[in-house]
Amino acid sequence: MTHREFLFHLERFGIKLGLENISHLLEVLGKPHQCFPSIHVAGTNGKGSVLAMVDAVLRNAGYTTGRYTSPHLIALNERMLFNGVPISDDELEDQLGVVRAVAEKMETLPTFFEFLTAVAFRWFAEKRVDVALIEVGMGGRFDATNVICPEATAITNIDLEHTKYLGDTLGKIAFEKAGIIKSRVPVVVTEKKTEPLEVIRKRAELMQSPAFLLDRDFDYVFHGQALHRLFEYHGMNINLPPVRLGLGGAHQGDNAAASAALCEVLMERFSNIGMSAITKGLAEAKWPCRLERVLENPPVIIDVAHNTAGAVRLAQELEECVLLLGVSSDKAADQMIQVLAPKAREIILTQFTGPRALPIDRLCEAAGPLRYHRTLQLADALDLGMRLASKDLPLVITGSIFLAGEARRLLIERYGAKPLQF
Repeated sequence: MTHREFLFHLERFGIKLGLENISHLLEVLGKPHQCFPSIHVAGTNGKGSVLAMVDAVLRNAGYTTGRYTSPHLIALNERMLFNGVPISDDELEDQLGVVRAVAEKMETLPTFFEFLTAVAFRWFAEKRVDVALIEVGMGGRFDATNVICPEATAITNIDLEHTKYLGDTLGKIAFEKAGIIKSRVPVVVTEKKTEPLEVIRKRAELMQSPAFLLDRDFDYVFHGQALHRLFEYHGMNINLPPVRLGLGGAHQGDNAAASAALCEVLMERFSNIGMSAITKGLAEAKWPCRLERVLENPPVIIDVAHNTAGAVRLAQELEECVLLLGVSSDKAADQMIQVLAPKAREIILTQFTGPRALPIDRLCEAAGPLRYHRTLQLADALDLGMRLASKDLPLVITGSIFLAGEARRLLIERYGAKPLQF
């Protein structure tokens, strides 16, 4: 069994929340997670966007960065970046081999995510990154990434997700995500709903952690609309001139504000961060398949909206389109369709490859009486979407991160779409 086969073999153990296994694994590996400063971000949506922007700021300020996110779109290597470049196949193979040698001797094998988290931390330590940007995989309190003691943390927003593991109310989910708040470590918060925000604030008070809240300690305004939208940030100690964000969509306002606030918090430790680096970073940040226009003729837009909250945010950005939708089996497909359907002249329902896909029959049931095209294979759905789309009627592909990744690969191979950029 190759190292990669061993890693993917661990997926059969599913999700196991807790820190005992990852702590033991890292202990034997020499505690690589303690070898670099880090930033830790939790939340339902927007985590990766926040880290992409902070990453771009730090690199503009002259720092070397590691970034760990999940899941990947096309290749496993995307989950860990050094200065915006995915780990090479050779480096990944080496790291997998080292961690496997330790994992196979453990009484309880690590999960897929625990194993890969250890790989990322060890690689970042070897690369001697100036700072590592770490995205929570699920929840926060018992997530494998929560072994780090970061320079700062952020919680983007709280919506119902993974209720089997995190709880069935916003307050319960907020409690899990607030578990990343460490003693006296600053936390930036963009969640504004009363119930989850109160849970987060209480955790910050308990940990004596300074909490910086959107609309209290920092805020922003947008000038203009859509492609001409400019972001203006008002912070704790700095105000930024209007800038066009590298990531599109009004929902990126909260994420950009969280990123700018994090950078303000980090200025004391990373003194090269200045207003110029922040504005350039916000303008240059890249994060694939986030309301990303990947083709022009016809226009093709991919977005990883994979839950109801994400669908709402996407719908706010869309005009009339051809909608291509595939959803994971644990998501509220009926709600997502209800939100997005009013923007669609044509709807194409399909499924992506893999066990997590909602079968096409169930997706069609969720669509109810709506008129739609039923297409079992994603490749066929893309071909149909390209035929139905036109210069003034873009094809919008959404519903799942897995769908977005598979669609992006097919568009690169068959239609000349640009490769992923980070």
